Amino acid sequence: MFLIKWDEIEGGIINLQYPEDVDIPLNVVQQIQISHNFIESFITIKEKNWNSISFYNENKEIIIVLVLDKYADSSDYMESVEEFNKELEKGLSDKELLKHLKRVLNIDVFRTRDEVIAKLSNEVAQLKMLEYDYERRLAKLADLNFFGVSGKVLILLVKNDSLNFNEIRKLVNTSKNWLEKVIHTLIKNNAIAYNPKSKNYFLKYS
Repeated sequence: MFLIKWDEIEGGIINLQYPEDVDIPLNVVQQIQISHNFIESFITIKEKNWNSISFYNENKEIIIVLVLDKYADSSDYMESVEEFNKELEKGLSDKELLKHLKRVLNIDVFRTRDEVIAKLSNEVAQLKMLEYDYERRLAKLADLNFFGVSGKVLILLVKNDSLNFNEIRKLVNTSKNWLEKVIHTLIKNNAIAYNPKSKNYFLKYS
């Protein structure tokens, strides 16, 4: 968490921050300052390597910035920023404000941890359901009769990381000689590849 003040020469500058040893990119500071444009408002900035919610206090001409975890939802932290803004309005010294910065941040550390764990758990559950759904779809495709042998081999290698010849043969209803010719053609066309160590075939991506 940090505060931004306006400097006539340098533009937006960091006045207070906690933890003090965290490096905050200057371009982010200027971006936040420009975004508020001296208007009392809440602003969320969420980019690849940055997520924050900020509030511009027009009376004190100070921007309060709370840096968030990449998975955090900024709307969940408006109350924390508002709480600190009330302290800012009291005209406290920098030393007293720093104490409140620490207090607000320490409260949000626990909240962020719990929310991140919950969101990650939901994402994992959704991915597992999606994986299960795709496995069922691929299994259905592999069972359909209108696919040729080459199509079935490709579907099986999409569904499985790799398979050896005997495993493929058990799953594809064709003769050994024809399967060998199909696999040879797929390798020749760079569709699949063979690992001599594991004696397995796998789908070739590049």
